[in-house]
Amino acid sequence: MDVEFTGSEMPDSLSPKHMSKTLNGMKAYRAVNQTTFVPSSAEPGETLYVRVPRLGENEVVVPGTLALVFDIDISGGHANNYLVQNVSRALVSRMKVKFGTEVLQNTDGYDIYKIYEDLFLTQEQRDNMLLEGIQSEDLCRIRSNSGDKKTSGVDTEKKLNEFYGTKYVIRLATTVLSTRGHCTTLSRLK
Repeated sequence: MDVEFTGSEMPDSLSPKHMSKTLNGMKAYRAVNQTTFVPSSAEPGETLYVRVPRLGENEVVVPGTLALVFDIDISGGHANNYLVQNVSRALVSRMKVKFGTEVLQNTDGYDIYKIYEDLFLTQEQRDNMLLEGIQSEDLCRIRSNSGDKKTSGVDTEKKLNEFYGTKYVIRLATTVLSTRGHCTTLSRLK
């Protein structure tokens, strides 16, 4: 199922950094495309291909907006299981970015590289990365519905869980944006 928002309407953003900012500069026609992939899930060890359609004339991909949004369900395991910090970074072991037939990025150990890179973020940057799974251990347990989660003194975490739930994001960022077709490969999902 594809969803497209155009004109002056904008979809609700899941990112907290977009909630308080307004655009005071140049106004332009904008469109947001959301695509549901078929198949819509991947098992550990499978390769997931994310294809971005060709851009038309006068169209650009805004850096930082291309992302894979998904739900994580860890039910069925031990009752006290919960997701690790920075879970969306830890899921992808290899990132390959291609434009046409040319490989622009091919990173093995992508998970280790990105987790290490995140260690150097400021506290404000870390606070804006709840969708990537950078959060307190209490919030990790609450969002995973762990059996040993705290029930008192975690009102803020409960509110965040109401808003985000099991939704997480893998940002598909690359420094090169072009009008040619773009294909990102996430392989060997853990």
